[in-house]
Amino acid sequence: MKTKLFGTLAALMIATTALSGCGTAVEVPPAHVGKLSTESGLQEGIIHPSKFRLEGFCWVCDNLILVEASDYGVKESMKIYMPKDQLNIDVDVRGVFSISADQANVEQIFSRVSADQAEGEGRIRIIPITKVYSIYAEPVIRETIRSALTKYTIAEVMENREAISTELAGEVRDRLKATPITTIRFGLADVQPPEVIVKAREAAKEREIAIQRAEADKQVALKEAEAALEVAVKQQQVDLKEAETQVLVNQKLAEGVNDAFVTQRWLKVMDQLSKNPDGRVIILPFEAMKNPALLMGTFNQAVAEVSADK
Repeated sequence: MKTKLFGTLAALMIATTALSGCGTAVEVPPAHVGKLSTESGLQEGIIHPSKFRLEGFCWVCDNLILVEASDYGVKESMKIYMPKDQLNIDVDVRGVFSISADQANVEQIFSRVSADQAEGEGRIRIIPITKVYSIYAEPVIRETIRSALTKYTIAEVMENREAISTELAGEVRDRLKATPITTIRFGLADVQPPEVIVKAREAAKEREIAIQRAEADKQVALKEAEAALEVAVKQQQVDLKEAETQVLVNQKLAEGVNDAFVTQRWLKVMDQLSKNPDGRVIILPFEAMKNPALLMGTFNQAVAEVSADK
């Protein structure tokens, strides 16, 4: 009897040991957090990356729920109606998000977001970060962008992109503080104004270039005119000086010439002409008879010609 009882107890101990060692090995991998779903509900506390076993001998077995906590890059594209311009603009924003480090915020995910069955893992459920983002962050981000940008005109947005991007990042970060999503980086990536504004800007730029070219041509023309004027003024000064000199010469000659002087000069010229061996005839203008300056000038020219012929 004792032997039979001992054998039964030994068998129970072996069975218990075998059952206790047959749990399911599971892991909360890096960039994830987990929580156990038990027969009585979600277990308190967050499980950080680690390995352990789920109980194997159970009527209602525990399951592991995982939430992706890796950094998640997002691009949002929107068409926004700008009331001040009554036109639409296309806006792209980019951001990097992650699961909040606040445990109370993370608890919201496990209690409010449904988990999907992990492929090939019967006792593991997973909540992807894409799902968390679409529930908690995407509506907030899109509404924040729309309300922030519509305060401005399209021109103001284009001219102050950096400042407006910083403003958007601050507003999105503040509005996501109470959610399971935290903002790592966020800002405007691209703003495309409507075609009508693009064409208007191109036309304005063309006008600006045309004005600059006309201004440059005007400056060249002014410089050329200034140079021509300077030359004309100098020539005028030369002409005036020559005229003044001639007046002074005539004045001096008029003051120092009398009939006796003219006659003396005339006789001297005649004497010189009579000595011409070639017998050439030199014709003198009548005015030279009365003006000694012309008389001597004409005579000197004639003598020079005779000498050249020799």
